[in-house]
Amino acid sequence: MSPSLLQVSAGSFVFLSVAHTIMGKQWTSDPRFKAIAGTKPWASGTVGWYQGSGFLLLTGLLHWQWSRDPSLLQDPLNKAIAGLVNVVLWASSAWYAKYGINDTASVVGLCAALQAWGVLVA
Repeated sequence: MSPSLLQVSAGSFVFLSVAHTIMGKQWTSDPRFKAIAGTKPWASGTVGWYQGSGFLLLTGLLHWQWSRDPSLLQDPLNKAIAGLVNVVLWASSAWYAKYGINDTASVVGLCAALQAWGVLVA
């Protein structure tokens, strides 16, 4: 078992969370987005973006917990959580790539690979 791979994966999620939050600040300052301020799409988009940042941070903490006790990943529920997280990462990476946001697609894809590797080795 390799707790260090899970620690790297945990760190990658914390990095994604911070970067996601910073991108949210840039995205919400776009004049097109500001033009819809106060509307339901604006509210949903804003809160959803920051919920995504929270999800990434929470996932980093979960990976840190797994790195402290990799045997937790022998539990089918924890394996299922790890599998779902990996699907979300790969789907997000593909979505970003589809819309030409290749730098983000690459970073998210790298984090997906690290996460899969860490979980499979654990």
